[in-house]
Amino acid sequence: MTDLRQPVTAWNRLFHQPTALVCLGALVFIIAAAVFGPFLTGYGYEQTSNLQFAPPGRAHLFGTDLHGRDLLTRVLHGARISLAVGFIGTVVSLTVGVSYGMISGYFGGRLDSWMMRLVDVLYSLPRLIFVIVLITVLDRHTRIFLTQLRLEALAPHTRMLLLFVGLGAMEWLTMSRIVRGQVLALKEQPFILAARSLGASGHRILLHHLLPNLAGIIIVYLTLTIPGIILLESLLSFLGLGIQAPQSSWGSLISEGAAAINPVRIYWWLLVFPGIAMASTLLSLNLLGDHLRDILDPRTARK
Repeated sequence: MTDLRQPVTAWNRLFHQPTALVCLGALVFIIAAAVFGPFLTGYGYEQTSNLQFAPPGRAHLFGTDLHGRDLLTRVLHGARISLAVGFIGTVVSLTVGVSYGMISGYFGGRLDSWMMRLVDVLYSLPRLIFVIVLITVLDRHTRIFLTQLRLEALAPHTRMLLLFVGLGAMEWLTMSRIVRGQVLALKEQPFILAARSLGASGHRILLHHLLPNLAGIIIVYLTLTIPGIILLESLLSFLGLGIQAPQSSWGSLISEGAAAINPVRIYWWLLVFPGIAMASTLLSLNLLGDHLRDILDPRTARK
């Protein structure tokens, strides 16, 4: 049964882990910078100037790009999109994966067998190629559909919406297997058997008894899924299949920086600063996920 003291104990353990606190502080800073930073730089997101490829200096801390746009402002705007894709894609993944795994594990039998065979089939598919096909095929049709509905304002954001759905739909398979395994172990515990004997419905048992006991593993997997989705979005944007101009993400900014490299001069700041922002975020999330796994795992947590 769920121990009500566990969240408090977990927080106490977290505050005794310096590395975890540093990672948590870094994530809070990055998110705050993405939300409020663009209003403080003094430059517009698409504001151009005659200072093409200006190196980092007092006027432009991160330098400028081909069109004279302030790179710091664009990195902060790119953080908004990359983090949004990572968080929303992870929420989609967790919603589908947790629901699917809980239903499969709890009801078992033939339903469990069929549901897991579907997961095996989907695992055999090249998931990244699936997302690429989804974006390239549905992007144009989605724009036309929105135009017919007189929702032209949403048309420029169809690529981002497809990234939310596609990346989230690609990452739920592992979560469903993890949740199913946990439910198979929990559903034979005395507190679940007692709930059944008292006439609790399957819906109530899933939501009020099993789901709270899965909170720890869900939180850990959340912190480990976000970096994977951000990295995949960056890869797609680097290949030109993700976020499109005038919007930008960290991946598209790195792609623009790579395209500006030439044998005469390397504009290093176009690659270094977006790369540092993305690498810092991914490293913080991965380290925080490792520490949360140790803290929430009763077999490894210190008493």
